[in-house]
Amino acid sequence: MTGEIETFRGVAHPWLCDVFEHLNTRHQMAMFDDAGFHLLNTIGPDAATLAADRRGWADVRLEVDLADEVAKGALVVVRSHVVRLGRSSVTHAHAMHGLGDDRVHSRLQVVTVFFDLEARKAAPLPELVRERAATLFGV
Repeated sequence: MTGEIETFRGVAHPWLCDVFEHLNTRHQMAMFDDAGFHLLNTIGPDAATLAADRRGWADVRLEVDLADEVAKGALVVVRSHVVRLGRSSVTHAHAMHGLGDDRVHSRLQVVTVFFDLEARKAAPLPELVRERAATLFGV
């Protein structure tokens, strides 16, 4: 892996927290989902190109590890990278860190398939994705 890129910054607002005053898992997943969109946009076609070509992305596998609570009011940052490329899929990983102490709160690994919205099936990854992933992440 060549490196990671920052894909999200957020706040554990009180309304995102559970009764124990910690960022609720469902809201962590929403933050990771936003991070995934930013990562895929960085390596792949932008949203306008995807729409014009009737292509998209579909998450097919997610594995989350919750390591440390995120307290109400905490500032968080997500850093992401591409783990591997398949014929039609991208495996990417994300880590949510505390902004002040860089402590890892949670990690998510996702397999996302490049999708033909007309045929409703997987499509080969564009060469652009392979080139950008190789440049940024060495995959």
